Amino acid sequence: MPPQVTTSLGKVQGAEDDGCAVFHGVPFASPPVGELRWRPPEPIQPWDGVRDATEFSASAMQRQLPGDVGDLIGIPAQTQSEDCLYLNVWTPSCDERKRPVMVWIHGGGNTVGSGTQPRIDGRTLAMTGDVVVVTLNYRLGVFGWLHAPILGAYGNEGLLDQTAALFWVRREIEAFGGDPNNVTVFGQSAGGFDIAHLMAMPAATGAFDKAIPMSGSLIDTITKVEARAVAERFLMRFGGWEDPERMRRVDAGDLLDYQVELTGGGFGGARFGPVADGYSLGLDAERRIGAGIQTRGMPLLIGHTKDEFNLFTATREGADQMSDNDLLAAATAPFGGMRAAEGVDRYQRARDARGEPTDNFSVWNAIMTDSMFRIPAVKTAEAQSRHTQEVWSYRFDYPSPAYDGRLGSCHSLDIPFIWGTYEAENMKRFCGDASPELESLSDTMMQTYLAFARNGDPNNEQLPDWPAYNAEDRAVMTLNHHSEVVNAPADEERDFWASLAPRELSRVGG
Repeated sequence: MPPQVTTSLGKVQGAEDDGCAVFHGVPFASPPVGELRWRPPEPIQPWDGVRDATEFSASAMQRQLPGDVGDLIGIPAQTQSEDCLYLNVWTPSCDERKRPVMVWIHGGGNTVGSGTQPRIDGRTLAMTGDVVVVTLNYRLGVFGWLHAPILGAYGNEGLLDQTAALFWVRREIEAFGGDPNNVTVFGQSAGGFDIAHLMAMPAATGAFDKAIPMSGSLIDTITKVEARAVAERFLMRFGGWEDPERMRRVDAGDLLDYQVELTGGGFGGARFGPVADGYSLGLDAERRIGAGIQTRGMPLLIGHTKDEFNLFTATREGADQMSDNDLLAAATAPFGGMRAAEGVDRYQRARDARGEPTDNFSVWNAIMTDSMFRIPAVKTAEAQSRHTQEVWSYRFDYPSPAYDGRLGSCHSLDIPFIWGTYEAENMKRFCGDASPELESLSDTMMQTYLAFARNGDPNNEQLPDWPAYNAEDRAVMTLNHHSEVVNAPADEERDFWASLAPRELSRVGG
């Protein structure tokens, strides 16, 4: 018999996948279409009979990543719709075991991605760890992050979608064999950045028990001024000033085309993400986390890959041809004009002392890896550790063989190892051919995350003893074929970031 569950809204029937009960396309909010476009998520209405839950829903509206990056890291083009607020559940059994629950928030710059990518198939993780795994969709780009009060839009509808899914888990997951009082939220890149802001968002208070932001943490929220400027351009483009409700009738494809035009297809254009609207989300998430307003006593596992930014540069032809002047000019953005030369010199000297490459391209990638990922992770770990002992930090060091090794341990490379999907056909180029070494690395990553999901401590038999993070020792577990704890890695560079004035440090995050 196919697995069947009775939720508070109605019955759902899934399928069995080699001993794992799987439910796809389960709604957690009303379709955000028509009058509900740019509105906070509304409760889903109950249904009669048994709802089929054997097919994935459509993904949120998006445009495919340009170039080779999307195919390389496993973000394929998928069926899309504004009607996208659905989640997926993998469980060993729909019984009364009350297993730990792991809820995944996908990345993609809050403009691409979904909870249905092949690289995040939940079966292996669920069966390996005897846990319940949940993935979800949320509104992306202009549909989820448009700050337009004239439309009733906070600009944080994407975060509110994630919150609605997490509270659905609290209410319903026990029927799927999960423990509603042991919920770990984990996510990568934009998913990690969003989790850090959920930790400071009043509406998400009590939505989860533990957090794992991966390659994403505390960065500056988008200000109301910046967010409103983007919204005004959409309103002017589509006649929304004269008739705001007209915006709800604009074709979704036309909105996406204009979004791509404004973002420039990548860095340097309009941003979509958490907005400091002053109502749903305040300006200083770091202060709220540091004060423990919502997260006191919440275990935190946070980390990044060693060479995050290489993904965005090594795949671009000619990007490695940086002159000294090019590097200095680029460094004014993260460091400020007055200290750019000092910052570049600090990185060159520190890397040379460690025997690491000091060519301009390598130094620039290191600066931007720190700017966007490592330093925000340090800030988040420090903020949480002010009141909570259960904070752990890691760095994923395994290098990709793709692009003749130029990627290093780049952004997104840890994902298939955590999910046990590194052997998938579309992951082989990125991760390397299957081998006992890769199998062992994937098992180590899974056991680390599973241990944390069970009891809030990532220590397990696959790793050496891993002390909690504090601002004195700064213990970081480096994860690779040989894993070890390193205290205060690249601390010379971290110390430079800490010396920047607040107006300079506000540039952290790219």
